[in-house]
Amino acid sequence: MNQEAPQLDKLETAKENFINLLSELNDTQLHAFQEFVQEAIEKYHEEIHGQQHSDDIDTAEDMDVEQHDGSFQPVSDAKMMRLGRIIKDLRTKVPLSAEAPGEKTAIPQTPEFEGYTDQNTVHVDGFLFSEEDVDELCAEGKMSRNYCLDCNSKNTAPLNFISHSASVIQLQFLYQVALADKAKDKVIVDIGSRLGAVLYTGHLFTRARKLIGVEINEWFCKLQQDIIKKFKMDDRVSVLCKDIQTIPELISQEADIIIMNNVFQFFNELPVQQQIWKFIRNETKKKPGLLIVTLPSLQEQLREAGLSASKLLRGWVKEVKLTYDAGWFQEIHEDELEEIKQVHLYKVL
Repeated sequence: MNQEAPQLDKLETAKENFINLLSELNDTQLHAFQEFVQEAIEKYHEEIHGQQHSDDIDTAEDMDVEQHDGSFQPVSDAKMMRLGRIIKDLRTKVPLSAEAPGEKTAIPQTPEFEGYTDQNTVHVDGFLFSEEDVDELCAEGKMSRNYCLDCNSKNTAPLNFISHSASVIQLQFLYQVALADKAKDKVIVDIGSRLGAVLYTGHLFTRARKLIGVEINEWFCKLQQDIIKKFKMDDRVSVLCKDIQTIPELISQEADIIIMNNVFQFFNELPVQQQIWKFIRNETKKKPGLLIVTLPSLQEQLREAGLSASKLLRGWVKEVKLTYDAGWFQEIHEDELEEIKQVHLYKVL
């Protein structure tokens, strides 16, 4: 009891000080302070109990879960060859980094990218270049996997590679497994369509009624429109050069499936990321049954945006658990298996 008494006194003092502080605020200030306190407490718990909190989210204890039905949609060699021609054409139109002229990206200050800097990080598009392609570029002297820690020295370290597009194997898994029996006659919306990888593969691999890309960068919009026209995909594919927040009806009314490949993390400050995620949650909740595909998981992306994943996911979606290692693809490498494990499927409640 003697040990507990000081703690109780401290708690009572804190309560009294808190009440006194509240009494000094007007209604407007009180509302703003309430939001601040809620956010501060959430952030405190995430920092102090981060690992436990992360484990709880990753095991989906805070959301409903259902199992994927195991469907698989084959893709013909002819379609894969056509995809190869699209990729080859895109390589002639974009730099190795696949960045738009003047585009500014920022490496997130998160544990996943700890130690990544502008000096030791290379942007290589995963849709345009496989690991084998990168090896060939290195052999040709067009790229390196290492950088020099001291100029004119043999003291080198591996470069970090970042891609802003889904890889071909991820897109195959997305359409051939995750959405195998779910895309026919549906409207698919790709938020942050960039090069258009999700749109082109969706046109080739599915019988979706419409595939709509939403891209805020005008250079990327023009690039996608040129590819769509050249390869005669404009019967079902289109691109809107807009901020997704200006067209809420596309999410709440038209879309049947929404796809987001790490779409905000490298391009927006945290407050903007948080704003967009809350917008997406609010609009998708208006359409129960809507499917959401994210790379990586919603849990991870919300956490990286500084949001409480458990709070936002509760009452919003249930995860459709996917099987990643069921022999869907022959001769898949361990690195490719890790890539497809980034694909997650959810259904709006």
